[in-house]
Amino acid sequence: MSEAPRAAPPAAIDPAAAEDLTVIREQTREILELVRNLVGLLLPKDDGEGPKLEDLIAALIAQQRDILVATRQIQSDIQALVSRSRESGSEDGALDHVNGGIRA
Repeated sequence: MSEAPRAAPPAAIDPAAAEDLTVIREQTREILELVRNLVGLLLPKDDGEGPKLEDLIAALIAQQRDILVATRQIQSDIQALVSRSRESGSEDGALDHVNGGIRA
């Protein structure tokens, strides 16, 4: 039977490689801590402290929906104003560039 390859003794490791390994270990530790925190946020809590993650996400989605509806309404109103301005034969063309000639 052949033996499994053994790790090189510490004296034989290149100092740059040892530094890289130290950085990799530290980053791995940080990533694991972040993953643990994320999993902790995603798991349901029964302690009753603060709102649940699902409730926060639902509130954010509802808020984004309301903002989108309001934005579409504003856009529709602006388009109606521009159309009426063009129909009435605006002399100076003030509303031809809704943003004052600046691209949105």
